[in-house]
Amino acid sequence: MHLFIVFLCSFLLSSAVSIAQFAPPAGQIGTTAISKDAINIKAWASQCTVVAGPTNIADTSALAASAGTASNATGQAGDGSIVSLGDGGYAIVEFDQAISNGPGADFAVFENAFNATFLELAFVEVSSDGLNYVRFPAISNTSTLQQIDAFGALDATQIYNLAGKYQANYGTPFDLEELIQDSAIVDLNAITHIKIIDVVGSIQANYCSRDSRGLPINDPWPTPFASSGFDLDAVAVLNQEGVGISNLYNSALRVYPNPSKIGHAIFIDNNTNFEHLGLALYSCTGQCVWHSNEPITSIPTAGLKAGFYQLRIDTKQGILSHKIILQP
Repeated sequence: MHLFIVFLCSFLLSSAVSIAQFAPPAGQIGTTAISKDAINIKAWASQCTVVAGPTNIADTSALAASAGTASNATGQAGDGSIVSLGDGGYAIVEFDQAISNGPGADFAVFENAFNATFLELAFVEVSSDGLNYVRFPAISNTSTLQQIDAFGALDATQIYNLAGKYQANYGTPFDLEELIQDSAIVDLNAITHIKIIDVVGSIQANYCSRDSRGLPINDPWPTPFASSGFDLDAVAVLNQEGVGISNLYNSALRVYPNPSKIGHAIFIDNNTNFEHLGLALYSCTGQCVWHSNEPITSIPTAGLKAGFYQLRIDTKQGILSHKIILQP
């Protein structure tokens, strides 16, 4: 019986290892890490919005993470500036030109881990309208028998489709082809927004984040510092779309004045032949703040707050969107 138990444990251990093996750290054979200096990087995120989570989600008195600012996540990686997301916080980055589903990885997310094992993780979601997002299926095979502490180590070969898999100056790649089953929700050839959501690495059931199989994800926690949680450095574009029909429609849609002042109407000039069916205005957090089911050509702004908004126009040809800035 003793020999059988030893054999069974050895078998299960070897099976777990074979299942767990994903790409290794940067610099090793088989890695998928994208260097910040890679020649196939076409662009970097140009805009970022952050909603920071607390430094410790289990502490009701904890303040939000405060290291860095949203603008630190724009431009090229490796400049020494980041923004921390805190427990469960998130960032939404945007681009001057949409990302497309091309050969191989389509974009890469950079974190600032100072070595190959001190890794803080995040989920990644994409959207083609800034409203509807789909999440990359993520896997963590890190053991959950013991909590990884604030300065504990992770093994990159146990991690798949989670941002933060690689150390500073090396991005974690994501391939839009993996979301082909969600193509009715997002246009994989016109990704305009990427959301990076901090993984709460607690193994406690009431706090933990779970992978796509529903299993807890164990990463350094708690991290009760101003720089708590995932530290977003940058997002690189590897594949971009050309000028397609949706871009032509958007470029022909004149929204003015933009920026506008609160209380002033925003007007829409439609210089194309599409028929719009209704409009909606969303805040940067995705809340609908105004809508109309009539094809009107002006938007009231009284009662709104200063900030960024996304105008969504439903048409018979598809959904168009336009960013609006309101000033005090």
